[in-house]
Amino acid sequence: MNDDRDPKGYHQKRVQNFKLNIKDEDFYGAPGENFSSDPPDGGEDARNQNVLNSYSDPRAAREAKLSQSEAAIRAERAHQARNLEKGRKNKNFFRFFWIIMVLFISVLLAQYMITGINDMLAIGKEKVSVTVEIPKKATSAQVADILKDAGVIRDTNFFALYSRLTKADGSYTNGSYKIDTNLDYQAIITTLQSNLNRIDTIKVTLKEGMNVSEMAALFEKQNVCSAKDFLAAVNSNDFDSSFEIIKAISNGKDRYYKLEGYLFPDTYDFYKDEDPKQVVKKLLNNCSKKLTKQIQDQATAKNMSLDQVMTLASMIQAEAADKEDMYKVSSVFLNRLAKNEGDLQRLRSDPTTYYPYRTKDAVPSNLRSTYKSRYDTYTIKGLPPGPICNPGMDAIDAALNPANTNYLYFCHDKNGKAYYATTNAKHEANLRKAGLK
Repeated sequence: MNDDRDPKGYHQKRVQNFKLNIKDEDFYGAPGENFSSDPPDGGEDARNQNVLNSYSDPRAAREAKLSQSEAAIRAERAHQARNLEKGRKNKNFFRFFWIIMVLFISVLLAQYMITGINDMLAIGKEKVSVTVEIPKKATSAQVADILKDAGVIRDTNFFALYSRLTKADGSYTNGSYKIDTNLDYQAIITTLQSNLNRIDTIKVTLKEGMNVSEMAALFEKQNVCSAKDFLAAVNSNDFDSSFEIIKAISNGKDRYYKLEGYLFPDTYDFYKDEDPKQVVKKLLNNCSKKLTKQIQDQATAKNMSLDQVMTLASMIQAEAADKEDMYKVSSVFLNRLAKNEGDLQRLRSDPTTYYPYRTKDAVPSNLRSTYKSRYDTYTIKGLPPGPICNPGMDAIDAALNPANTNYLYFCHDKNGKAYYATTNAKHEANLRKAGLK
Protein backbone atom coordinates (compact mmCIF):
# COMPACT_ATOMS: atom_id res chain seq x y z
CA MET A 1 0.00 0.00 0.00
CA ASN A 2 1.16 3.43 -0.86
CA ASP A 3 2.06 5.46 2.40
CA ASP A 4 1.42 8.81 0.69
CA ARG A 5 -2.12 7.86 0.18
CA ASP A 6 -2.49 6.26 3.55
CA PRO A 7 -3.73 8.76 6.04
CA LYS A 8 -2.17 6.91 8.92
CA GLY A 9 1.23 6.73 7.25
CA TYR A 10 1.05 10.39 6.41
CA HIS A 11 0.46 11.33 10.00
CA GLN A 12 3.41 9.28 11.22
CA LYS A 13 5.62 10.97 8.61
CA ARG A 14 4.67 14.43 9.87
CA VAL A 15 5.37 13.44 13.42
CA GLN A 16 8.80 12.06 12.40
CA ASN A 17 9.65 15.21 10.45
CA PHE A 18 8.63 17.39 13.38
CA LYS A 19 10.97 15.50 15.68
CA LEU A 20 13.94 15.88 13.37
CA ASN A 21 13.56 19.66 13.29
CA ILE A 22 13.92 20.09 17.04
CA LYS A 23 17.43 21.17 18.08
CA ASP A 24 19.21 19.07 20.69
CA GLU A 25 19.81 22.05 22.99
CA ASP A 26 16.11 22.80 23.08
CA PHE A 27 15.48 19.31 24.32
CA TYR A 28 18.51 18.50 26.47
CA GLY A 29 19.17 22.08 27.58
CA ALA A 30 21.89 24.56 26.83
CA PRO A 31 25.44 23.69 27.86
CA GLY A 32 25.84 24.14 31.60
CA GLU A 33 22.19 23.48 32.43
CA ASN A 34 21.37 20.59 34.74
CA PHE A 35 20.20 18.23 31.97
CA SER A 36 21.77 15.08 30.73
CA SER A 37 23.53 15.28 27.37
CA ASP A 38 22.42 11.74 26.57
CA PRO A 39 18.89 10.49 26.16
CA PRO A 40 17.46 9.06 29.31
CA ASP A 41 17.23 5.33 29.70
CA GLY A 42 14.22 3.81 27.98
CA GLY A 43 15.19 4.07 24.35
CA GLU A 44 13.40 5.89 21.64
CA ASP A 45 10.07 6.02 23.46
CA ALA A 46 11.57 7.81 26.35
CA ARG A 47 13.20 10.35 23.99
CA ASN A 48 9.94 10.96 22.27
CA GLN A 49 8.19 11.36 25.61
CA ASN A 50 10.70 14.05 26.77
CA VAL A 51 10.42 15.88 23.50
CA LEU A 52 6.70 15.95 23.76
CA ASN A 53 6.86 17.13 27.43
CA SER A 54 9.30 19.99 26.69
CA TYR A 55 7.31 21.07 23.75
CA SER A 56 4.09 20.86 25.57
CA ASP A 57 5.36 22.85 28.81
CA PRO A 58 8.50 25.13 28.29
CA ARG A 59 7.90 26.98 31.58
CA ALA A 60 8.99 23.94 33.54
CA ALA A 61 12.59 24.40 32.38
CA ARG A 62 12.59 28.02 33.43
CA GLU A 63 11.15 27.18 36.82
CA ALA A 64 13.77 24.48 37.24
CA LYS A 65 16.50 27.02 36.46
CA LEU A 66 15.05 29.50 38.97
CA SER A 67 14.87 26.82 41.62
CA GLN A 68 18.48 25.90 41.06
CA SER A 69 19.61 29.59 41.29
CA GLU A 70 17.70 30.09 44.50
CA ALA A 71 19.22 26.94 45.95
CA ALA A 72 22.72 28.16 45.06
CA ILE A 73 22.05 31.51 46.68
CA ARG A 74 20.72 29.84 49.80
CA ALA A 75 23.79 27.60 49.91
CA GLU A 76 26.15 30.59 49.56
CA ARG A 77 24.34 32.45 52.29
CA ALA A 78 24.46 29.42 54.53
CA HIS A 79 28.21 29.12 53.85
CA GLN A 80 28.77 32.79 54.71
CA ALA A 81 26.69 32.40 57.86
CA ARG A 82 28.78 29.43 58.91
CA ASN A 83 31.98 31.42 58.27
CA LEU A 84 30.69 34.35 60.34
CA GLU A 85 29.75 32.06 63.20
CA LYS A 86 33.15 30.37 63.00
CA GLY A 87 34.96 33.75 62.99
CA ARG A 88 32.91 34.95 65.95
CA LYS A 89 33.78 31.84 67.92
CA ASN A 90 37.52 32.23 67.03
CA LYS A 91 37.45 35.90 68.00
CA ASN A 92 35.85 35.07 71.34
CA PHE A 93 38.46 32.38 71.94
CA PHE A 94 41.42 34.67 71.25
CA ARG A 95 39.85 37.45 73.31
CA PHE A 96 39.49 35.04 76.22
CA PHE A 97 43.08 33.84 75.74
CA TRP A 98 44.37 37.45 75.65
CA ILE A 99 42.52 38.33 78.85
CA ILE A 100 43.98 35.27 80.59
CA MET A 101 47.50 36.24 79.47
CA VAL A 102 47.07 39.86 80.61
CA LEU A 103 45.79 38.70 83.98
CA PHE A 104 48.67 36.24 84.31
CA ILE A 105 51.28 38.86 83.45
CA SER A 106 49.59 41.37 85.77
CA VAL A 107 49.75 38.92 88.64
CA LEU A 108 53.44 38.23 87.97
CA LEU A 109 54.23 41.94 87.67
CA ALA A 110 52.32 42.73 90.85
CA GLN A 111 54.16 39.98 92.68
CA TYR A 112 57.49 41.25 91.32
CA MET A 113 56.72 44.82 92.37
CA ILE A 114 55.58 43.82 95.85
CA THR A 115 58.64 41.63 96.40
CA GLY A 116 60.96 44.30 94.98
CA ILE A 117 59.47 47.14 97.00
CA ASN A 118 59.67 45.12 100.21
CA ASP A 119 63.33 44.45 99.44
CA MET A 120 63.96 48.09 98.51
CA LEU A 121 62.46 49.31 101.81
CA ALA A 122 64.17 46.56 103.84
CA ILE A 123 60.81 45.31 105.14
CA GLY A 124 61.17 42.23 107.29
CA LYS A 125 64.98 42.19 107.22
CA GLU A 126 67.03 41.37 110.29
CA LYS A 127 70.11 43.37 111.20
CA VAL A 128 73.33 41.47 110.62
CA SER A 129 76.72 43.08 109.94
CA VAL A 130 78.48 41.65 106.93
CA THR A 131 81.57 42.51 104.88
CA VAL A 132 81.45 43.04 101.13
CA GLU A 133 84.29 43.63 98.68
CA ILE A 134 83.48 46.04 95.85
CA PRO A 135 85.89 45.92 92.86
CA LYS A 136 87.05 48.91 90.86
CA LYS A 137 84.53 50.43 88.43
CA ALA A 138 81.82 48.01 89.54
CA THR A 139 78.52 48.12 87.65
CA SER A 140 75.11 48.00 89.30
CA ALA A 141 74.68 44.37 88.24
CA GLN A 142 78.03 43.39 89.78
CA VAL A 143 77.25 45.21 93.03
CA ALA A 144 73.79 43.58 93.15
CA ASP A 145 75.30 40.10 92.84
CA ILE A 146 77.83 40.83 95.59
CA LEU A 147 75.15 42.20 97.91
CA LYS A 148 72.84 39.24 97.32
CA ASP A 149 75.62 36.73 98.00
CA ALA A 150 76.28 38.56 101.29
CA GLY A 151 72.58 38.54 102.22
CA VAL A 152 72.16 42.32 102.04
CA ILE A 153 69.47 42.23 99.31
CA ARG A 154 67.14 39.58 97.90
CA ASP A 155 66.37 40.83 94.39
CA THR A 156 69.36 41.62 92.16
CA ASN A 157 67.27 42.81 89.20
CA PHE A 158 65.24 45.25 91.27
CA PHE A 159 68.37 46.65 92.94
CA ALA A 160 70.17 47.04 89.59
CA LEU A 161 67.10 48.82 88.18
CA TYR A 162 66.90 51.13 91.21
CA SER A 163 70.62 51.85 90.97
CA ARG A 164 70.36 52.86 87.33
CA LEU A 165 67.25 54.97 87.89
CA THR A 166 68.96 56.87 90.72
CA LYS A 167 72.08 57.33 88.55
CA ALA A 168 74.27 55.43 91.01
CA ASP A 169 75.56 53.09 88.32
CA GLY A 170 79.33 53.46 87.93
CA SER A 171 79.76 55.66 91.02
CA TYR A 172 80.54 52.97 93.58
CA THR A 173 83.81 53.24 95.50
CA ASN A 174 85.95 50.14 95.47
CA GLY A 175 87.05 48.56 98.72
CA SER A 176 85.93 46.42 101.65
CA TYR A 177 82.82 47.63 103.48
CA LYS A 178 81.11 46.70 106.69
CA ILE A 179 77.39 46.95 106.02
CA ASP A 180 74.15 46.01 107.82
CA THR A 181 71.61 43.75 106.14
CA ASN A 182 68.59 45.81 107.29
CA LEU A 183 69.47 48.88 105.21
CA ASP A 184 67.19 50.07 102.42
CA TYR A 185 68.52 50.49 98.90
CA GLN A 186 69.32 54.19 99.22
CA ALA A 187 71.22 53.67 102.46
CA ILE A 188 73.17 50.82 100.85
CA ILE A 189 74.11 52.98 97.85
CA THR A 190 75.12 55.90 100.07
CA THR A 191 77.32 53.58 102.13
CA LEU A 192 79.07 52.22 99.04
CA GLN A 193 79.74 55.67 97.62
CA SER A 194 81.91 56.90 100.51
CA ASN A 195 84.90 55.74 102.50
CA LEU A 196 83.25 56.09 105.91
CA ASN A 197 82.40 52.41 106.27
CA ARG A 198 85.46 50.97 104.59
CA ILE A 199 87.44 48.53 106.69
CA ASP A 200 90.32 47.87 104.29
CA THR A 201 92.51 50.58 105.79
CA ILE A 202 96.29 50.30 105.53
CA LYS A 203 98.56 52.03 108.03
CA VAL A 204 101.69 53.37 106.36
CA THR A 205 104.58 55.10 108.10
CA LEU A 206 106.64 57.45 105.95
CA LYS A 207 109.97 57.99 107.64
CA GLU A 208 111.68 61.37 107.77
CA GLY A 209 114.10 61.77 104.91
CA MET A 210 112.30 59.40 102.49
CA ASN A 211 112.29 60.67 98.94
CA VAL A 212 109.47 60.44 96.42
CA SER A 213 110.80 57.30 94.73
CA GLU A 214 111.03 55.47 98.04
CA MET A 215 107.51 56.54 99.00
CA ALA A 216 106.17 55.35 95.65
CA ALA A 217 107.76 51.92 96.11
CA LEU A 218 106.33 51.64 99.64
CA PHE A 219 102.82 52.56 98.54
CA GLU A 220 102.91 49.94 95.82
CA LYS A 221 104.22 47.32 98.24
CA GLN A 222 101.43 48.10 100.72
CA ASN A 223 98.77 47.95 97.94
CA VAL A 224 97.81 51.59 98.42
CA CYS A 225 98.43 52.57 94.79
CA SER A 226 100.88 51.85 92.00
CA ALA A 227 104.28 53.56 92.08
CA LYS A 228 103.81 54.78 88.50
CA ASP A 229 100.50 56.47 89.26
CA PHE A 230 101.85 58.04 92.44
CA LEU A 231 104.86 59.52 90.65
CA ALA A 232 102.61 60.90 87.92
CA ALA A 233 100.44 62.61 90.53
CA VAL A 234 103.50 64.07 92.27
CA ASN A 235 104.64 65.68 89.01
CA SER A 236 101.22 67.03 88.04
CA ASN A 237 99.86 70.56 88.44
CA ASP A 238 96.57 69.33 89.90
CA PHE A 239 97.28 70.71 93.37
CA ASP A 240 98.63 74.16 92.52
CA SER A 241 95.37 75.99 93.10
CA SER A 242 94.57 74.13 96.32
CA PHE A 243 97.73 74.64 98.38
CA GLU A 244 99.48 77.92 99.09
CA ILE A 245 102.69 76.14 100.09
CA ILE A 246 103.39 74.99 96.51
CA LYS A 247 102.05 77.98 94.58
CA ALA A 248 105.47 79.65 94.72
CA ILE A 249 107.19 76.76 92.91
CA SER A 250 108.17 78.31 89.59
CA ASN A 251 110.91 75.95 88.42
CA GLY A 252 108.87 72.74 88.15
CA LYS A 253 110.58 71.81 84.88
CA ASP A 254 113.99 71.91 86.55
CA ARG A 255 112.96 69.44 89.23
CA TYR A 256 112.91 65.69 89.01
CA TYR A 257 109.81 65.55 91.20
CA LYS A 258 107.84 68.75 91.63
CA LEU A 259 106.35 68.00 95.05
CA GLU A 260 109.48 66.48 96.58
CA GLY A 261 109.91 67.98 100.08
CA TYR A 262 106.19 68.68 100.63
CA LEU A 263 105.00 65.10 101.17
CA PHE A 264 105.22 65.28 104.92
CA PRO A 265 106.66 62.18 106.65
CA ASP A 266 104.19 60.77 109.16
CA THR A 267 101.97 57.75 109.88
CA TYR A 268 98.86 57.67 107.69
CA ASP A 269 95.81 55.51 107.18
CA PHE A 270 95.12 54.80 103.54
CA TYR A 271 92.66 52.53 101.75
CA LYS A 272 93.54 49.64 99.53
CA ASP A 273 93.73 50.69 95.87
CA GLU A 274 93.19 54.32 96.80
CA ASP A 275 93.24 57.04 94.18
CA PRO A 276 96.90 58.22 94.02
CA LYS A 277 95.73 61.83 93.83
CA GLN A 278 93.94 61.34 97.13
CA VAL A 279 97.13 59.90 98.59
CA VAL A 280 99.16 62.93 97.50
CA LYS A 281 96.43 65.28 98.68
CA LYS A 282 96.49 63.71 102.15
CA LEU A 283 100.27 64.22 102.39
CA LEU A 284 100.04 67.81 101.20
CA ASN A 285 97.24 68.55 103.66
CA ASN A 286 99.42 67.40 106.52
CA CYS A 287 102.40 69.39 105.28
CA SER A 288 100.25 72.49 104.89
CA LYS A 289 99.16 72.20 108.51
CA LYS A 290 102.74 71.74 109.70
CA LEU A 291 104.10 74.74 107.77
CA THR A 292 102.29 77.28 109.88
CA LYS A 293 102.13 81.00 109.30
CA GLN A 294 104.75 81.40 112.03
CA ILE A 295 107.19 79.22 110.09
CA GLN A 296 106.51 81.08 106.87
CA ASP A 297 107.04 84.41 108.65
CA GLN A 298 110.36 83.15 110.01
CA ALA A 299 111.48 82.29 106.50
CA THR A 300 110.57 85.76 105.28
CA ALA A 301 112.45 87.31 108.20
CA LYS A 302 115.60 85.42 107.15
CA ASN A 303 115.18 86.61 103.58
CA MET A 304 114.40 83.07 102.42
CA SER A 305 111.46 81.69 100.51
CA LEU A 306 109.54 78.76 101.96
CA ASP A 307 110.85 76.61 99.12
CA GLN A 308 114.44 77.52 100.00
CA VAL A 309 113.80 76.57 103.62
CA MET A 310 112.36 73.19 102.55
CA THR A 311 115.31 72.56 100.22
CA LEU A 312 117.85 73.35 102.94
CA ALA A 313 115.89 71.26 105.45
CA SER A 314 115.95 68.28 103.08
CA MET A 315 119.77 68.48 102.84
CA ILE A 316 120.05 68.75 106.62
CA GLN A 317 117.74 65.75 107.00
CA ALA A 318 119.86 63.69 104.60
CA GLU A 319 123.23 64.68 106.14
CA ALA A 320 122.76 64.90 109.92
CA ALA A 321 123.36 62.00 112.28
CA ASP A 322 120.76 63.07 114.85
CA LYS A 323 118.62 65.98 115.97
CA GLU A 324 121.46 67.85 117.69
CA ASP A 325 123.67 67.38 114.67
CA MET A 326 121.03 68.97 112.46
CA TYR A 327 121.54 72.46 113.89
CA LYS A 328 125.34 72.33 113.37
CA VAL A 329 124.98 70.98 109.83
CA SER A 330 122.53 73.80 109.16
CA SER A 331 125.06 76.33 110.41
CA VAL A 332 127.70 74.96 108.01
CA PHE A 333 125.44 75.28 104.96
CA LEU A 334 124.22 78.75 105.91
CA ASN A 335 127.77 79.94 106.74
CA ARG A 336 129.00 78.81 103.32
CA LEU A 337 126.06 80.45 101.56
CA ALA A 338 126.81 83.68 103.40
CA LYS A 339 130.40 83.69 102.12
CA ASN A 340 130.79 85.48 98.84
CA GLU A 341 133.42 83.02 97.67
CA GLY A 342 133.02 80.77 94.65
CA ASP A 343 134.25 77.50 96.10
CA LEU A 344 132.37 77.84 99.38
CA GLN A 345 129.19 78.53 97.40
CA ARG A 346 129.44 74.90 96.32
CA LEU A 347 127.89 73.19 99.33
CA ARG A 348 129.42 69.77 98.47
CA SER A 349 126.59 67.72 99.98
CA ASP A 350 127.03 64.05 99.08
CA PRO A 351 123.28 63.15 99.03
CA THR A 352 122.77 65.60 96.17
CA THR A 353 125.35 63.94 93.91
CA TYR A 354 123.14 61.24 92.40
CA TYR A 355 119.67 62.56 93.21
CA PRO A 356 116.97 61.37 92.57
CA TYR A 357 118.94 58.19 93.33
CA ARG A 358 120.45 57.55 96.73
CA THR A 359 123.79 56.21 95.54
CA LYS A 360 125.71 55.61 92.36
CA ASP A 361 124.78 51.93 92.50
CA ALA A 362 121.09 52.89 92.43
CA VAL A 363 121.51 54.68 89.10
CA PRO A 364 120.36 52.49 86.16
CA SER A 365 123.34 50.60 84.78
CA ASN A 366 122.96 52.06 81.29
CA LEU A 367 123.28 55.60 82.74
CA ARG A 368 125.70 55.04 85.60
CA SER A 369 129.01 55.81 83.90
CA THR A 370 127.89 59.18 82.50
CA TYR A 371 125.15 60.21 84.94
CA LYS A 372 125.15 63.85 86.09
CA SER A 373 122.48 65.09 88.46
CA ARG A 374 121.12 68.60 88.05
CA TYR A 375 121.12 68.77 91.87
CA ASP A 376 124.82 67.95 92.37
CA THR A 377 126.15 70.61 94.79
CA TYR A 378 129.70 69.66 93.95
CA THR A 379 129.22 71.31 90.57
CA ILE A 380 126.44 73.88 91.05
CA LYS A 381 126.57 76.88 93.36
CA GLY A 382 124.04 77.49 96.08
CA LEU A 383 121.01 75.36 96.82
CA PRO A 384 119.81 72.73 94.32
CA PRO A 385 116.63 73.39 92.29
CA GLY A 386 114.48 71.78 94.99
CA PRO A 387 114.40 69.46 98.01
CA ILE A 388 116.14 66.09 97.74
CA CYS A 389 113.87 64.33 100.24
CA ASN A 390 110.95 65.04 102.55
CA PRO A 391 112.21 66.51 105.83
CA GLY A 392 110.60 66.34 109.26
CA MET A 393 109.88 69.19 111.63
CA ASP A 394 113.28 68.98 113.37
CA ALA A 395 115.15 69.53 110.10
CA ILE A 396 112.82 72.39 109.17
CA ASP A 397 113.39 74.01 112.55
CA ALA A 398 117.16 73.55 112.16
CA ALA A 399 117.05 75.29 108.77
CA LEU A 400 115.36 78.27 110.38
CA ASN A 401 117.36 78.23 113.62
CA PRO A 402 120.95 77.05 112.94
CA ALA A 403 123.51 76.69 115.67
CA ASN A 404 125.74 79.69 116.17
CA THR A 405 129.07 78.41 114.77
CA ASN A 406 131.86 79.38 112.40
CA TYR A 407 132.05 75.93 110.85
CA LEU A 408 132.41 75.69 107.11
CA TYR A 409 133.02 71.92 106.79
CA PHE A 410 131.70 68.70 108.32
CA CYS A 411 131.88 64.93 107.83
CA HIS A 412 130.71 61.73 109.58
CA ASP A 413 132.32 58.38 110.11
CA LYS A 414 130.53 55.07 109.51
CA ASN A 415 129.04 55.17 113.01
CA GLY A 416 127.59 58.63 112.51
CA LYS A 417 130.10 60.54 114.57
CA ALA A 418 130.35 64.13 113.33
CA TYR A 419 133.55 66.13 112.68
CA TYR A 420 133.45 69.89 112.08
CA ALA A 421 136.08 72.31 110.80
CA THR A 422 136.50 75.97 110.03
CA THR A 423 139.26 75.48 107.43
CA ASN A 424 139.79 73.07 104.58
CA ALA A 425 143.05 71.81 106.13
CA LYS A 426 141.25 70.78 109.32
CA HIS A 427 138.52 69.25 107.25
CA GLU A 428 141.06 67.08 105.40
CA ALA A 429 142.39 65.91 108.75
CA ASN A 430 138.84 65.11 109.91
CA LEU A 431 138.26 63.07 106.78
CA ARG A 432 141.26 60.91 107.70
CA LYS A 433 139.97 60.56 111.26
CA ALA A 434 136.56 59.47 109.99
CA GLY A 435 138.18 56.86 107.79
CA LEU A 436 136.98 58.54 104.64
CA LYS A 437 140.49 58.99 103.26
